[in-house]
Amino acid sequence: MVFNAIAVWLLIASVPLWIYRWFLFSRLTARERLMFKRLVAQRHESSFVFAVRMAGYLIALAVAVFFVVFGLRYLKNGNFGITTYSDAIRSRFYSGIEPVDQALDSYHYDQMLPVAALTTILLVTVAFTLVTAALRDISLIRRLQKKVKKLAS
Repeated sequence: MVFNAIAVWLLIASVPLWIYRWFLFSRLTARERLMFKRLVAQRHESSFVFAVRMAGYLIALAVAVFFVVFGLRYLKNGNFGITTYSDAIRSRFYSGIEPVDQALDSYHYDQMLPVAALTTILLVTVAFTLVTAALRDISLIRRLQKKVKKLAS
């Protein structure tokens, strides 16, 4: 539940960040744009590679947690007891928009707990990658503009 809320807030935060990033990028000259693209390509990790690596770490962490929790449940009760997400977690995150809430029910809350955890991991990964890529680009553009301005003076 907490991770779903974090992912939604990160997605909401990514929209103005990307708008601001594109605004700054549009103000760059052709030479500055070329320098920016080279800097991103040579010095920084690809956003896709970062997202895959982050998702891999989160999936490994989730598998370890599930292994411990379901292993202890098996030792205590003699069964794994894998249930749906809605049976294990009572609180839900609703938007108040009927079609969105129905989609959340069918694609997330009614899924088996490991599948729901994977969808949450993917959502958090995408949201976090969008925010960090926008912040990285904004920071890089500002530093590039300062360096170019300093050299021009």
